Amino acid sequence: MGLLSSFKQFVVVHILIAYIFIVSGIIVNIFQALGYLLLRPYSLSAYRKLASFLTNLHWSLLVFLNEWWAGSTINMYATDADIGRIGKENAVLLMNHKYETDMISGWTVCERFGCLGTSRALIKESVKYLPIVGWSMYFIEFLFLKRSYEEDKRIIVKQLKELRSYPDNFWLLLFCEGTRFTAEKHQQSMEVARSKGMPELKHHLLPRTRGFLLCAQGIREYIPAFYDVEIHFPNGSPEPTLVGLLKGQPQHAHIYVRRIPTEEVPEDEAACAEYCHELYRIKDRNFEYFEQNGRFPEKMHVIPRRPYTLLIFIFWCVLLIVPLMKYLVGLVLSGSTFTIAGVVLVGILVSALLQKMMEVTQISKGSKYGHTENNDKKK
Repeated sequence: MGLLSSFKQFVVVHILIAYIFIVSGIIVNIFQALGYLLLRPYSLSAYRKLASFLTNLHWSLLVFLNEWWAGSTINMYATDADIGRIGKENAVLLMNHKYETDMISGWTVCERFGCLGTSRALIKESVKYLPIVGWSMYFIEFLFLKRSYEEDKRIIVKQLKELRSYPDNFWLLLFCEGTRFTAEKHQQSMEVARSKGMPELKHHLLPRTRGFLLCAQGIREYIPAFYDVEIHFPNGSPEPTLVGLLKGQPQHAHIYVRRIPTEEVPEDEAACAEYCHELYRIKDRNFEYFEQNGRFPEKMHVIPRRPYTLLIFIFWCVLLIVPLMKYLVGLVLSGSTFTIAGVVLVGILVSALLQKMMEVTQISKGSKYGHTENNDKKK
């Protein structure tokens, strides 16, 4: 293990990274809140641009952690025509949800195509109460779902209408499986498939088609495409985790993208549901293709990382670490045992908050398969 690799293992380094992420996030949240209260009532477009810029300024730290700190790479597989459209149009992304860091890999792709601050997702409501990241998700208009179909339908329809006036290109991420893949959830899902006489999936859960249907019906005027997105990490590689990224362990993501024109997706409820199920059978075959061949079909494109996230990290370091170091040096020279103990306590609290935020990404903390208020009434 080299000197730099050893440096990345130190807990104190992880605490400093957490300090940068948490304090910068608080600063961003404060400015987002001010924009929400003072700017949004007068210019929704200007507020959205400000909220997007601020979110980009903060979430770029996660992308930095992935591509600069850990040295992770992204290989994309798509036709030349499809790769040329990515980032240049509004789109709904249909992504598998199998890994703890698939969201960070997705954000890395968003950043490289200039859509990080304008990306949003349909996500469970509890996430918006998560300090810093969840609050930013609220300010940039994530679609928060209550797992009650009637309420969620109202939320999705209302917010999709509001996105018509969004001033920049944006991506809307939809996890049709509803929760992260685990062996236990897969077994439960395939029991449902067998009971309904449906083909079984090997690498995915049965998709929940209602959100897909509402998107298909509500976006036709201003979102021209769905993107079928499939992510896989190399066969035999360690399980990708956020803790691994923090320790500088590279995670090499392979991402397949297929553009589906919105007009090809049926609006009829039954036809749209069947289309969604067939889409996931295709995703399953593509995932199996990678299992067998170590790559996805279609041409591979290497999208290089940009220096932008590195510059943002340096900016936050200068703004936050330099004053902190001056303060700590002065603290040590003062010899105040009480004050030093207080700083140690703050460090412990920062570390605990970081752990709490990382728990959101852990597979074991995911929601239960099929768990909604209406799941017994209607699948």
